[in-house]
Amino acid sequence: MSGRPAPAIVILGNGSLATARRIQQRYPHAMIYGLAGRVDGADRSYQEFGATLRELYQQDTPIIALCAAGIVIRTLAPLLLEKGAEPPVLAVAEDGSAVVPLLGGLGGG
Repeated sequence: MSGRPAPAIVILGNGSLATARRIQQRYPHAMIYGLAGRVDGADRSYQEFGATLRELYQQDTPIIALCAAGIVIRTLAPLLLEKGAEPPVLAVAEDGSAVVPLLGGLGGG
């Protein structure tokens, strides 16, 4: 993931925070984005998952989303027709047991 901004680690609940911190150890400049009202202790909070993911994607920020792949796919699908930038996008199980590369395989995913 070189030449791009540091990854954004996006989580929906406190149950993902420990895994997010483990990922952050590998990418020290990564920021953990936690859903406001559901995550305590994230580096940044956000109000709306879809808007946040789309904004990060359009900024060419690699995304590590600790949630189901389906929600990430449905959220980013409208942007996929705009092939201007395609940062790596990974879906990671809340406990870190599985990683699914969704986009950006040629760009470091």
